[in-house]
Amino acid sequence: MNSSARARVARRLAVLVCAAVVAGPTAVAASGVAVAESYPVVEDAGRATVLGDTQPADASPPGSNVRGCRSEKRPVVLLHGTAQTQISAWQYLAPTLANRGYCVYSLTYGQASWSGEIGALGSREQSAEQVGGFVDTVLKRSGAEQIDLIGFSQGSAVAQLFTQLPGRAAQVNTLIGLGPSNSGVSRVGSLTDRLPARAPGENDWGPLHSDIDYLMIMTRHDEVATPYQNGFLPRRANVRNVVVQDHCPNDPVGHIGLPYDSWVGGTVMNALSGRTAGVRCTSGFPL
Repeated sequence: MNSSARARVARRLAVLVCAAVVAGPTAVAASGVAVAESYPVVEDAGRATVLGDTQPADASPPGSNVRGCRSEKRPVVLLHGTAQTQISAWQYLAPTLANRGYCVYSLTYGQASWSGEIGALGSREQSAEQVGGFVDTVLKRSGAEQIDLIGFSQGSAVAQLFTQLPGRAAQVNTLIGLGPSNSGVSRVGSLTDRLPARAPGENDWGPLHSDIDYLMIMTRHDEVATPYQNGFLPRRANVRNVVVQDHCPNDPVGHIGLPYDSWVGGTVMNALSGRTAGVRCTSGFPL
């Protein structure tokens, strides 16, 4: 992202912070069994992101990490992006999934010694190991043999690195990336979101696995994971690369808005359920 783009992002975030402070906090507490509750869904990506990053790292978004949750569907594990917490990334998708009968799990991973409550700022390999321990807990609690993984931004990279650990690929049925960077170089300020390139023809996070279904969702208006084409995975029978504007040309959704975009949410639902229901286009958060 060039200097002018960073300046635009900074200005727009400043406006969001002011608006969020005036509006006040959003209630996020929820209890009970996910399939029996109706959890509040937050659609304002800017407010959710700003206020979410002020919450404790172990604060769950609505509908996530619900004790006693039982479902015939595979558990869904959500991995947030760089400099976020679980609650800043997932106040839309977690309750949306839970309200449709999924048991949803999330964590704040990758905290550094200096980052306080904010995650995804440490080593990505260490984050993948941390996610491994969390997945073991999810599988034990749910009794399931596999999970579905959804990663936003850096979360997609950590999800893929997780599948490179011994025995882990067999635990994943579907891996979905929102606003990923799978090749090339993507920088946010001075933070470099890349590892050394892998073997020719592979994405930066290691080889793909034939038994995992991959869905990568990009937006042409991404100002963080740029160029957006770096989110594409190599063509495989089990890979789908989707650009929002190929289906909804008037949707201005940007990087931060992807996890809060209802068309993205509907596409995720279809991927998890194996259905092909029509998804209505909307106007997402343009940042």
